[in-house]
Amino acid sequence: MSSGAVYAEATPQTDATLLNQVTVTATRSEKDINDVAQTIEVVDQYQIQQEQPESVAQAVKSLPNVSVSGGPRANSQSINIRGLEGTRVLQIVDGARQNFSNGHRGTYFTDPELLKSIEVVKGPSSNLWGSGAVGGVVVQSTKTAEELLEPGETLGGYVSQGFQSNNNESRTSASLYGVNDNFDWLLNGYYNDGGNYETGTTGKGNGDEVENSGSREQGGMAKLGWQLNDDSRFEFKAQQAQTNAKVPSNPTTAVDTDSPLIIQESTNTNLSAAYLFDPDSALVDSKFQLFYNDTEFDEYRVEDKQTDNTRYKTLGAAFTNVSKLTHLDLTYGLDAYKNTIETQRDDSGNEGNRPEALDGESTTVGAFVQADVPLADAWTLQTGVRYDRFEAKDKRSGSDIEEKKQTDDAVSPSVALIWDTTDWLTLTASYNEAFRAPNMEEMFSTGTHFFIPIPGFPGGGIRNSFVPNPDLKPEEAANKELSARMNFSNLLGEDELTVTANVFQNDVDNFINQIVDGNTTTWKNVDEARLKGFELAGQYRYQDIQFGLSYGQTRGEDKKTGEYLDNIPADKVVADVAYLMLQGDLKIGSRYTHVRAQENIRADYDFDDIDSYDSYDLVDLYVSYEPTSGALKGIKTDLTVNNLTDEYYITAWEKLYESGRNVKLNVRYMF
Repeated sequence: MSSGAVYAEATPQTDATLLNQVTVTATRSEKDINDVAQTIEVVDQYQIQQEQPESVAQAVKSLPNVSVSGGPRANSQSINIRGLEGTRVLQIVDGARQNFSNGHRGTYFTDPELLKSIEVVKGPSSNLWGSGAVGGVVVQSTKTAEELLEPGETLGGYVSQGFQSNNNESRTSASLYGVNDNFDWLLNGYYNDGGNYETGTTGKGNGDEVENSGSREQGGMAKLGWQLNDDSRFEFKAQQAQTNAKVPSNPTTAVDTDSPLIIQESTNTNLSAAYLFDPDSALVDSKFQLFYNDTEFDEYRVEDKQTDNTRYKTLGAAFTNVSKLTHLDLTYGLDAYKNTIETQRDDSGNEGNRPEALDGESTTVGAFVQADVPLADAWTLQTGVRYDRFEAKDKRSGSDIEEKKQTDDAVSPSVALIWDTTDWLTLTASYNEAFRAPNMEEMFSTGTHFFIPIPGFPGGGIRNSFVPNPDLKPEEAANKELSARMNFSNLLGEDELTVTANVFQNDVDNFINQIVDGNTTTWKNVDEARLKGFELAGQYRYQDIQFGLSYGQTRGEDKKTGEYLDNIPADKVVADVAYLMLQGDLKIGSRYTHVRAQENIRADYDFDDIDSYDSYDLVDLYVSYEPTSGALKGIKTDLTVNNLTDEYYITAWEKLYESGRNVKLNVRYMF
């Protein structure tokens, strides 16, 4: 992956140009990336195949001010954008919100093999997407038959087999797709099975296994498109992912008394139906979508022989329309969705020392509008606003419904000014607000958080209990950003240069933090955070040689106390060089990543008395070979070596060391 992925798109390997048109959908309508005020970076299908990531987070880890959180276990990894992660980064798959959040369980369920692109929106984006986008949005788009088929083809498919050396993982996938009259369809299935990861051997590393880090994953996707006529189209999708693993209850850590070993089986199901209407009218280009997500975790606590179940469901609808008027373009729409969570907590043999089961429901309704207003030949004003009203309640019998219910609303405005100063330089100034409504776990958790048995101690030991807080306020973010985009060509002849630069300041108030205080645990609005920093990325191509270089820096502090904030990624430099050979059929490249030491740690940081995280350097190699003619046409081979020097390192704020050298080989046969 090149460090300037903002200009990447799903183009053939033989196309070496950097300045192709890049279309993004994170704006809720298709737009050229140079026409949007937000900072959006795109990782395309070709880059995903080249990197061979095991998770969505791994696919975007080289972007500036983007990092992987959750440790080396792929099924627990998530994405940190400019110091914000978890429920503060909204996830969208094919237009549908992914709202699951509970405990330490993973939230990214789409296998990268299914994806044609990942768009990372940096900074608050509630003006279009609503709750949860205080740090940004990760928009995932799955493959379609029409994009996989060559012009004139009506049927195709592929079989792919991969292997990764570090954990002896086998990754198998297959797909069949076609276009017939007014219909297009796609079927895809995958099966991945891997063992434990091993850490690096350099420095203090001994190549130790990360115990209980292996997993087995399987799933698939079916899509159908029906073009009724020139104006109307139906789209249907069913997607499922299953994971089986033996992991600690907190998979970001090792097994211990606070994180016992569990056998975990998760099933995530996504269903979607959409109607697209685009008549010969400048006023109507609309999409109406219904979606349903069902995520279930079945867990067996090995030592205590207890069985737990967590089920989270989302039922939603979304409507979007684009109207191109004489003097402005309008994008507007409505969203509505309902979340339900039900848990079962088995405390047999350990009565009263487990969290109580949850039974909660939340409903959100929102409306938004955004206007693109040309002010002059070189100036464009983008402004918008969104209104959301949300309600959450505890449905457990015997609970005081009035005291365990929250109703609130939020207004999220945005404004940006885009100035195309010349044909090679675009400047943008923007202001965006966003919010995150508290989730049901934060508001309604009750029962025992943890119990430490002590013989002879009153009550048999130390018990810490959850205290519900239904009065939590939504987190609120306000981001100011300046950006510059520069595109040059033919500086030396047959060359191109792209440069992007961003400076931002994101103020987040009413941070919701979990507070463990003596015998109680609750969630409170405590911090007023300020996150600020910048990103600089460039790509240069001379004939068949490509260079990329990027740097990202984020700083975070509590505005009240001046203390450093947790989870702020360390400064990162990424350099990339690649060479295209054999008329573009063969690509050979290398990437170097330097992550600086993270020393901005608050004095009372409570994990193992850590006062800093060391810097580290990673070297990756990659080779991609895809003949466009001859007997080998249709066969694509990707070879990637991650962490070539077998570096022993840990990412800032994580508790487990990352995997060492990993040789990845994937062969794909397309027909």
